[in-house]
Amino acid sequence: MLSRRTTAALSRAYATTSAASSAGPTTPRRRQIVDTGDGDLVAPPDPLSNIRPVLYAAKRRRRPSNSPYSAAEFPAEAAGSPAQRRAHELDLAFTMLRERVDMSNHRFWAANNADFEAQREERLARLPPANDPPTAEDEARREAALSQFYRDWQIGTRTRQEAWVRGWWRDVWDLVKLQGRVYVARWWARLRR
Repeated sequence: MLSRRTTAALSRAYATTSAASSAGPTTPRRRQIVDTGDGDLVAPPDPLSNIRPVLYAAKRRRRPSNSPYSAAEFPAEAAGSPAQRRAHELDLAFTMLRERVDMSNHRFWAANNADFEAQREERLARLPPANDPPTAEDEARREAALSQFYRDWQIGTRTRQEAWVRGWWRDVWDLVKLQGRVYVARWWARLRR
């Protein structure tokens, strides 16, 4: 069960990501820092991209700092042996790559869905005005126009979608390989203690 504070933070984070995605597919979304506890959270679907954003759990600090400097500038994990520093660097690279893959996925689908809706509305606007109430002939004309539009859309975007899927899978495999390197580096750092 989520606490009220976590639920409120999740709602604020979702509202920010939703507003940013509806502003336009090229608008960068700010990364939200939300105390998710020990696990990742999945937000409601974005209205434009239909992607459910993941709010990843952040690692908690082991000990608070009384330093006047920002503790985020000098993470405790960065100090230590070279193996620990390497594990920390790989973990940071994995986190950044995961966020980049998530954002590119969101941006692609937001742009794709916005383009789809605009072209569909433009195609429907070309139809002669329907009677009030619509007749069976009006409904048949609308269905025929939509069927042709869906066919044209699939044919027209096939190359772009296939290229995106290949790129997305390449990014996912890069994530898997990097995560494997993170696990090996953490294991090696524990052995070297």
